[in-house]
Amino acid sequence: MVKRMMVVLGLCVLSTLLAAPVMAQVVGQPYRLSDKDVEKIIHRIEQQSDSFRSSLDAALDKSRLDGSNREDDINSFVKEFDKQTKTLHDKFDDHKSTAPDVQSVLERAVRIDSFMRRNRLSSRAQDDWSTLKVTLDELAAAYGVSWRWFDYPTGGYPNATYPAGTAVSNVPYRITDREVEKIIHRIEQQSDKFRSALDAGLDKSRFDGTRREDDINAFVKEFYAQTKTLHEHFDDHKSTSADVQSVLERASSIEAFLRRNRLRSNVTKEWSRLRANLDELARVYSVTWRWGY
Repeated sequence: MVKRMMVVLGLCVLSTLLAAPVMAQVVGQPYRLSDKDVEKIIHRIEQQSDSFRSSLDAALDKSRLDGSNREDDINSFVKEFDKQTKTLHDKFDDHKSTAPDVQSVLERAVRIDSFMRRNRLSSRAQDDWSTLKVTLDELAAAYGVSWRWFDYPTGGYPNATYPAGTAVSNVPYRITDREVEKIIHRIEQQSDKFRSALDAGLDKSRFDGTRREDDINAFVKEFYAQTKTLHEHFDDHKSTSADVQSVLERASSIEAFLRRNRLRSNVTKEWSRLRANLDELARVYSVTWRWGY
């Protein structure tokens, strides 16, 4: 009886020792598939990346973006994506790849996706990118990374779940580049109309030649400068909600002046129109804003 118990105990110990390496391997794996299956996915991503790069280069050479800053941008995005994919592959080969490594690949990919959505290129480039996106989704699923690409419904607003760590700041607004550009352009046009009405209003008011006239002219000058900075940052794909906040803060100085100093109705009318455009800009960049009362 004792001998039988010793044999059973020995078998249990042996089975535990044999299972230990297997358990350690499973715990250490960050992905849900076999090494071979994950390697196939990474290899497909690299092959499809090469195909996409080739079709992208050909499409850019025949587009209005050839030689522009936007061409430089997309080339930079693709270069960063390729670099991060190589890092993932190297770490995978060393059995050190993790979900954050995959996250980094996807973060670079989302910049490319954003560009491809806003700039219509050849059908081949679009198809190659769509194919690559499917494989990237496979990679995300294999490593248990929660991920959704940006979806643009009819209204133009993205309905997206941004994964943790995604560089959302590269797309700080809720609509397309073209629509944001239209808003900024309207603000600049309306600013000119307001400035013209303001100058005429001040010339026929008791503020003409006074310190208060100097004050409002300084406020408008600062507002113009900050709006120009926002436009430049937008053109360089670097605009942020902080840029919009700065524009609104300069506008609030003008608002306060107009509330304290009654000018011609035409001035107030043009300012109200400009304010409406500024409110639209604030909503687009998700800036919480209320005018002082």
